This record gives sequence, structure tokens and C-alpha cells, in this order.
Amino acid sequence: MKNGLGSGLYLILLSVFLGAVGQVLLKMGANRLDIRSGPLFEVLPQLILQMLKNPLILGGLLFFGVSSLIWIVSVSKVQLSMAYPLVSLGYVIVLFASWAFLGEAVNLIRVGGVLVICFGVVMVAQS
Repeated sequence: MKNGLGSGLYLILLSVFLGAVGQVLLKMGANRLDIRSGPLFEVLPQLILQMLKNPLILGGLLFFGVSSLIWIVSVSKVQLSMAYPLVSLGYVIVLFASWAFLGEAVNLIRVGGVLVICFGVVMVAQS
């Protein structure tokens, strides 16, 4: 394990942020799909073609790919047992991004859950 805790943490946060952006883009793209019912062998090829033509879905996949590459570099610098709990910050980012960009409702129970997650992340970071 290399001694790159500071830069590793920044990379983890960047990876988590990019992954959350990818989630929001995928959801925005999925909202534009024309999903029809029918036999899977008939519906799936059309659905895949729609996805391949959808810039939001392609952008979401790109963000996930870059996030994964950054994650690999970051865990080479930080202990996995410390890095992985920080992934839960993605829930926080997605909650507020879903509210801001998708118009999803955010109630007190969800906010309370996010506060519990944040508390857990702080505990892990202090260890």
C-alpha cells in the first residue's frame, strides 16, 4: 500500500461524484426510452438500439467507465476498508441531484437516512 492517503481520498471522492452523475444521466436517458411489452427476444434488440442512440445513456456509461478507472487508481493508494464506505456518499449526491434535475420528491425520511449515511462516513474517516 502506497502512502497516498490524501490524493487517494480526493480520487475516491471524484470517482463517487462521477458515478453519481452517471446514475442521473442513465435515469434521464431511461426516461426517454420507449419500452414496450412483448417477448424478450423481440423487445430487447429494439431496446438496445434505443440505448445506443441515446446520448444521455451513453454519457452515463462514459461517466461510469471513467469513475471505475479512477476508483482502481484510488484503491491502490487507500485501504479498501476505508475507501469503500465512502462510496455511500453517492447516495447523498444522487438524492439531491434527483431532486434538482429529475424533480423527484425528497421527504424527511430520505433526508434522515442520508444524515445517517453521512454520520457513518465521518466515523469511517476518523478511524
